[in-house]
Amino acid sequence: MAMNRPRKRVAIVFFETYLGCAPSLINAARLFDENGWAVDVLMRDSSDEFAQPPELGTHVEVVHVGIGASDGAEQQEESDTECGRGAIEYGVDTGVPKPSVTWKSRLRDALPAWLVQRMEAARSQKDLILDALHPATWNARSDFVRDVKAAAVDRQYDAVIGVDTLGLAAGYELAKEKKAVLVFWSLEIMFLHDFWSPARRRSKRLERLYHQSADLLVIQDGERQRALCDENRAWKCPVIFIPNSPRGEVSPDVCRDRFHRQFDLEKSACVILHAGSICEGMRSSDLAAAAATWPSDCRLIFHSHTPINLQTHYYRDIVESGHGQVLISTQPVAYDELDGLMASADVGVVIYDSSLGPNFQLLAGASGKLAHYLRCGVPVISVDNPSIARVLEDRGCGIGVDRVGEIEDAVRAILSDRDTYQVNALETYQSCYEFEKHFDALLDFLGR
Repeated sequence: MAMNRPRKRVAIVFFETYLGCAPSLINAARLFDENGWAVDVLMRDSSDEFAQPPELGTHVEVVHVGIGASDGAEQQEESDTECGRGAIEYGVDTGVPKPSVTWKSRLRDALPAWLVQRMEAARSQKDLILDALHPATWNARSDFVRDVKAAAVDRQYDAVIGVDTLGLAAGYELAKEKKAVLVFWSLEIMFLHDFWSPARRRSKRLERLYHQSADLLVIQDGERQRALCDENRAWKCPVIFIPNSPRGEVSPDVCRDRFHRQFDLEKSACVILHAGSICEGMRSSDLAAAAATWPSDCRLIFHSHTPINLQTHYYRDIVESGHGQVLISTQPVAYDELDGLMASADVGVVIYDSSLGPNFQLLAGASGKLAHYLRCGVPVISVDNPSIARVLEDRGCGIGVDRVGEIEDAVRAILSDRDTYQVNALETYQSCYEFEKHFDALLDFLGR
């Protein structure tokens, strides 16, 4: 590129607030910058619950639109707990008080587990109904479209990337106004039958129209493309596959004992890591309960990308159900520090609640934790996910099991030949997941 050549400009329009833990968008912004583009990331204010975005590049600007309030209308369900810094384990003197006993907690503890679960499910359903009826939900799409247009009023773009449903809604209007190429970047795949709220169903129907009008679809893999294009009746839209993954190779000097130091574990302790959300969408209760029967030298460690307060019943129950085998690391780390976290595991676990539909089933190219485990040479165990299991079994970089009760045997099998699994994990990352190799196709489409 000639030094005096003006930079093309791209807008990445993102409704959500978790930019700091969105590898696809972090790496896209950086690579656009490195390849001569100016980048505007148009989004609402980043949530304090997530790690803040890393440095994205000299010519990347994060433009906060609107008032930045999080209405919850279209966001993923994440932990609503407040920050609890550091690593906390009940039964260990950490200086952090245990939850106080109240009449509510005594009543809850006295009830049968099945009744508590039903009560919590009813409360969640009530919250969803109230949220769907809230004016902010009805106005989320129109407000975001308006705010994005206002923020970009004096800016010209060669390309606009609309991320997911509401990012695409605002991106469509912006691209039309600026006469720019429109790219629909799908991180999550949603279906009309997922929603009963009229406002959300309308947003989904509009996504179909905008997808059909887009110049390009970027999605993680062919399985998700088939599901989304069938749903949106948008098979004529060109497509590029870019996995949700990190870029480049991990440093040979990466730290590989973070959790041993953090929890003062014996050197011989085997770390089984679950990175990401701690919630029932990740079947965290099932996973923790299964860990209670593992050998005494194994530890299941949960590490979330949101701060965890263990003075809540859910997280307390997660730890206690593990009978000393379960630990929770409560402090999120910056994106560029993830290598040291992932590499400190002997085995990584990937588990989702597949009953939640294709967005939680078709994950071979969409699971960021899977790609990051492999980048760090960490063998993987997947639970009840044929999409991921095919990659693990075909490539020899892990084992797919059907039930959480089978994890212990899978761990034993991996540890008996871990060096081979590690080599295969690194090779799988390089051949299937390394972000930059796939991103080149998007640069070529946009004329670099």
